[in-house]
Amino acid sequence: METARDVKGHNLLGQAQWPQRRTLVVFGGLSLAMYMVCSAETVFNLMLGQLKAEFKTEIYGQWLEAGFLLTCVMLQPVWVKLAERSGRAWPLYASLVVFMAFSVMVGAANSMAVACVGRALQGVGGAGMMPLALVVLTDILTPGERPVYMGLLGAVIVAGKWTGPLVGAALLEHGTWRWAGYMHLPLGAAALALLAWGLRDVPLPPGSVRRRLRSFDYLGTALWLGGSTMILLALSWGGNEHPWRSATVVSLFVAGFVVIAAFCAVEARVARWPIIPMRVFARPRTLLALVASWFVGMCMYGPIMYVPIYYTMVLGESGRAAAAHILWMALGAAAGSVAAGMLASVRGRLLLRQWSVLGTALMAVGFGLMYTWPQERQPARQAGFQVLTGLGLGFSMQQILLSSQAGLPVDEISTVTTLIDYARTLGGMIGLVIGQVILKERMFATIRSEFGSLIEPGGQDMFALAAMMPMLNMLPAQVAQAVYSGIVHALRLVFVAGVPFAGVACIMCALIPNVPLHHILSPTHPDEVPEPLLELHRDAAAKAEP
Repeated sequence: METARDVKGHNLLGQAQWPQRRTLVVFGGLSLAMYMVCSAETVFNLMLGQLKAEFKTEIYGQWLEAGFLLTCVMLQPVWVKLAERSGRAWPLYASLVVFMAFSVMVGAANSMAVACVGRALQGVGGAGMMPLALVVLTDILTPGERPVYMGLLGAVIVAGKWTGPLVGAALLEHGTWRWAGYMHLPLGAAALALLAWGLRDVPLPPGSVRRRLRSFDYLGTALWLGGSTMILLALSWGGNEHPWRSATVVSLFVAGFVVIAAFCAVEARVARWPIIPMRVFARPRTLLALVASWFVGMCMYGPIMYVPIYYTMVLGESGRAAAAHILWMALGAAAGSVAAGMLASVRGRLLLRQWSVLGTALMAVGFGLMYTWPQERQPARQAGFQVLTGLGLGFSMQQILLSSQAGLPVDEISTVTTLIDYARTLGGMIGLVIGQVILKERMFATIRSEFGSLIEPGGQDMFALAAMMPMLNMLPAQVAQAVYSGIVHALRLVFVAGVPFAGVACIMCALIPNVPLHHILSPTHPDEVPEPLLELHRDAAAKAEP
């Protein structure tokens, strides 16, 4: 397997560098798609209380968020494998259409159950949009362009995830929550138009559609979906609908990991074109990047959820005002992602490792400083710590992804790109679970010590606590102060939990070697790459012969 070293002026489709206008058009379409799915992840964060009141039910409430994340996480590798077998464009268009169609279902829902089903099916489309946006952008860019545009797309990802709660809060105050679904129709239509023009003549893998469908990894897909569903359900139910040690949660974890083990065996020994080739895990650089991305994800989602809680419950601000404060972290992360992308190459040296190490180190420092947040309002201090933490995230997030792409066979780059994004998202889910456990254990322990039997075991969630806040304001200051102190202490523990996560990510990033992005190995499965790229590798191999 020879390394192709002279393809700097070509993209991963085997084409010469695209005109800037066409690249910008496709980037605009991909940015809209990425913003849609990232904002959809978090737009309902501050809406659940009102939706429960409107639909007069406590049932299914958590599934408005969990249903979307479940399908959006577990279906990502399936969409990408479809794109590898049939070309990138049509799976990307299909995922956008699915997302838009079920966004309408969410907006028009007449019950909490319908809204939750719509959100889960919306996540089916999001599962294709998120990884395929990264894969398509990787495909169309030359190695020299990739760091800059990936940095810009990282800023879009941050903007989507962090402004989602603010958009949701603004809709509640000035309109209706239903626009959280409907707003994706014009954005999606614009994305489809831009992408249809920009990707109109992208080369396809060789072979007939029937042959591609016949060779698809159906058994591996079924095992992956079954095992992933059980594990993700256990993460969603644990501590909410069932205790962590309950037979239901434990059984789901055990059965899920058994099925995933069977999936790994099928992918390694049976599948001809596996959806996740096990050989990708044999490369140390890939493993290091996956672990680093996992721990960055564990840090990433906590501030989106818990910074607004701090301002709402401790400082008494409205939902929209509280959500606006996380824009400080979003600003830092967006600026860091753009700066790292533009400065990744200095004097011909690729500095992906240096930026990711600096970024994860800054994240650890930032989360440590957030542990010192006071109970009273100190705007400069609270905003400054968020900006510092956000800068660290921006410096590292996309650089880890780029580090994982170098030195791979060309037909494995899309798989590894998807796995990096998958690891980050799944790590984020686990980070949220850890944060919820800390809050429930510390926060409600304090409140029970003050109010005793007034707190029902079944009502121990964030919405029950939010409903209690007006009552706390009417209590004597000495009694209320103990509760507020408990809330602040619990939130500080949630923030400081990001320090060891960012520290592990920093160590992993320090071990990832810098490899030029144009160092790409010849494909292990030529049937999965377009002919122009195969021809490029043949030419490179011929020139390398003595």
